[in-house]
Amino acid sequence: PERLKGTIRVKFINPHGLDEAGIDQEGVFKEFLEETIKKAFDPSLNLFKATSDETIYPSPTSVAQSDFAALFNFVGRMLGKAVYEGILVDVPFADFFLVHLKGTTYSAAYSPFDELRSFDQDLYRNLNYVKHYEGDIADLDLTFSLNEDFFGKLVTHELLYGGN
Repeated sequence: PERLKGTIRVKFINPHGLDEAGIDQEGVFKEFLEETIKKAFDPSLNLFKATSDETIYPSPTSVAQSDFAALFNFVGRMLGKAVYEGILVDVPFADFFLVHLKGTTYSAAYSPFDELRSFDQDLYRNLNYVKHYEGDIADLDLTFSLNEDFFGKLVTHELLYGGN
């Protein structure tokens, strides 16, 4: 961590093959940091996943990468360097993830269900529909299972034995 407080030298090579050197936070280093962070949070890298409203959270499938822990460590250090240098970066974290990071404790007036809307608006809306449904719940033909897209393959997880 102490080493991150020092100067980081960055050198870009332009399309003509010439160096673009810089060590000031307003120049090449700032651009490097912003581009690195932007790429790290790109859902196509599979470290983070986007919600329907384009906010991000750590991808549950990031563990499929053998070096995922080192990558998360690197991303955290880059964010720390940006904070230390006073460089504003736009990282749209999902509300439910920020609540988890802050270590919010739940009470009778607040529950994790309140954050579900920022994770999956359709699931939140559907669960509220079921919660307030006044007819016979059997008419809804529900299962206790979850369908998940895992690298392009639909996987069904039973939430309770025989729940499918």
